[in-house]
Amino acid sequence: MLSRTVRATLKRQLSKRCLAKATVPCAVRQFATKTSANAKEIYTKLSDSNDPARNKFFQYSWGSWLKDDQFKKKQRETFFSIEGLTSFLNGVNSLRETEAGLLAQPKHHKNLFVLQNNLTDALLGSKEDNLMVTSIASIHEGKHHRIYKVTLSSGKDLVLRIPYKLDSDAAISAKIKSEVATMDFLDLKLKLQVPKILAYGPDRTNEVGTPFILQEFIPGDLLMKKWHPLVPDSESTDKELRSVIDPIAKFQDDLLKLTFTKFGSLYFYNDVKPELQKDEPYEAGEEEETDFALRNRWRIGASVEKQFTKDKRKLPQSVVDEYNGPWDASNPSALMTSVAEIELENAKNKLAIADADAGEVTDKELLKNQIKTFEHLKQIGPSLLNSKSKSIQNVEELFKPRLYVPDLDPLNVIEKPDGKTYFVDFEGSTIKPFILTSYPNFVAYQGAKVYNLQQDIPGYQEMDPVEKQQYEFMYYKTRNERIWEIELNKYRHDLIAVASPHIKVLKSPYLQALDLKDPKDYLYVEGSIIQLQTMWDAYIANELVKPQEQGNNDFPVKYDEKFLHQYQQDLNDHQLSTASSPFGATSGWIPQDMFDTLKEQGIIVDLGDGNYKIETDKVLENPPKESD
Repeated sequence: MLSRTVRATLKRQLSKRCLAKATVPCAVRQFATKTSANAKEIYTKLSDSNDPARNKFFQYSWGSWLKDDQFKKKQRETFFSIEGLTSFLNGVNSLRETEAGLLAQPKHHKNLFVLQNNLTDALLGSKEDNLMVTSIASIHEGKHHRIYKVTLSSGKDLVLRIPYKLDSDAAISAKIKSEVATMDFLDLKLKLQVPKILAYGPDRTNEVGTPFILQEFIPGDLLMKKWHPLVPDSESTDKELRSVIDPIAKFQDDLLKLTFTKFGSLYFYNDVKPELQKDEPYEAGEEEETDFALRNRWRIGASVEKQFTKDKRKLPQSVVDEYNGPWDASNPSALMTSVAEIELENAKNKLAIADADAGEVTDKELLKNQIKTFEHLKQIGPSLLNSKSKSIQNVEELFKPRLYVPDLDPLNVIEKPDGKTYFVDFEGSTIKPFILTSYPNFVAYQGAKVYNLQQDIPGYQEMDPVEKQQYEFMYYKTRNERIWEIELNKYRHDLIAVASPHIKVLKSPYLQALDLKDPKDYLYVEGSIIQLQTMWDAYIANELVKPQEQGNNDFPVKYDEKFLHQYQQDLNDHQLSTASSPFGATSGWIPQDMFDTLKEQGIIVDLGDGNYKIETDKVLENPPKESD
């Protein structure tokens, strides 16, 4: 276990040397091979496929992990055929539409798909030009994608997005198909400012050689540059914070205006099963879409919400397909139950693999505990949040199917020089009840609320600086979430019931299951279920939850003292372990420039096989200098 002094020293080094790099994506770095502040950019010629430097152009370089570093970097390699991409773009003029106003389904072309309506002069340049690719540069290595900027001979720029190999091929394919259809829907139906898609490949059988999305390049600055969540209160603070929160809240309001006919995710008409093609996707006021050009363009299919794909590589796709929808609009509790069921099947499958393979290094006890927790979640799921409750304001509106974008974040918003804001990341978007959504991560706060430091915290003025900082952090996070709720109330007063503390507590088991980052995070799911037990009778009396059956108001999950005692011990151990790790919050990931520095100082020690450890004695020998 790391001492408090060691943790504090590493925390200071992290904040002084790379906090900005850890929270703001690299929007200016030109090539993937520039791995630290002192590294040189490395170039490769588009025409030279044998250039030894070319491999580095595809390799992940934005950070390193303390555990399984080689494997995790291998997952994030983004090899693609530069020749195949240039060949496609050189011949793209032949795919331009000849009939004005045509809105056909994406055109299948050499195992990729082209949105012909977006092959315009504005995005590609004149049709008379013979398009050539003049340069390709890596501009961002994100959590799930690598972003390349492609410059054409016409002077136009495009963005090539390539997903990391973190999920199964089927999951990656479904996510690409759904994200492209969602962006197309936001552009054509809702008229929102999102990049236009030119082409996409859902698998690696196309001439680019990898799953990809090719889309419009949006010049400008990330809205994140304006986001200072821990800024002290002043006369200008509210205005500064709202300059970031307001455009995101307005975009969410635009998403919420349309209601759908099912729960699931959006796809193009031809990308869903035939039995799903007959159903209209949204309520247009009539039986069919009133805009003839948009009829039969989109349909609702299986959900691509992250919990149906994340960490499911070993789960057979046939099993995944049993639980990922779509679901009838009259059965919202099926969403919560399905999340419990797929996690339950995933844990059982891992345990079966471990039992069958003596060489499999697996914590079987951990898997058994996960199974027990997800069985509990499955038990309680149908009872949570009564969709007919008279105690929930506008309950029918809260349970209607609406489009939810999980990554509404200033990191994914580009502000153009003319002031317009474009939203650029729609991976994992899904249609679900608004009551089952969570606040955007940049404003969400689940800790203790502090609304006024002087009034809420006795003795605040007499505290030492470290204690004061802890309470100030809670106050700033509370303040930011409160501003978000004020904006939500301004735009959608009919949906403001989601801000109720009781609603937040009731949906917490479901949301915790959607946010599993560590194998032991099942403990937070279990904890949120246990928390409900003390308030269950009151929730039943107020019809906030549904009883298991007529006349049976008992809490759905049975706990005994032995279980609760062991749970508390396991939770304490997990929280202590997480708090003791200086990089626990990033799952052991460290920005590359900091990793290199700590390794040079002997603080990070190479154990071989892509594993490293923190040498605590070295931390104290190398305290950060004030100039760092």
